[in-house]
Amino acid sequence: MSRKTLILLLTAIFVIAYVLFGAWIAQDTKIILKKAMSGETDYSNYMNQSTYHRINPIERGIEKEENFIYDKKSHRLGLVFPLHFFFVSKVFVTQQYENDRFGLKEPVNLNLRLKSGKWYATSVQIKP
Repeated sequence: MSRKTLILLLTAIFVIAYVLFGAWIAQDTKIILKKAMSGETDYSNYMNQSTYHRINPIERGIEKEENFIYDKKSHRLGLVFPLHFFFVSKVFVTQQYENDRFGLKEPVNLNLRLKSGKWYATSVQIKP
């Protein structure tokens, strides 16, 4: 095998691994945002309490608890764009939630790290 072929092969393997990790990160990012928006109590495997409080509309004070009922049909996520170094990641995504009572469309930046085989959100920045 020539040197050029070896370099191309290793580059292709790296690109494929990078894209596969990105797809995995995107899938877990969707789970993280769904759990935080829905108010599910089993979020501790996917994010810390601070991140949960910054995403959840009730905890943020956007919507009152008695008025908010999560509907997954009303929750849309844009293209999840992860930049990662295989064990840590910065994710950029736009989430939109609209129902009869309120709506939001906001860019979300999540910092993730790999923890026990799952991507775990350590911090979030939301620009309303």
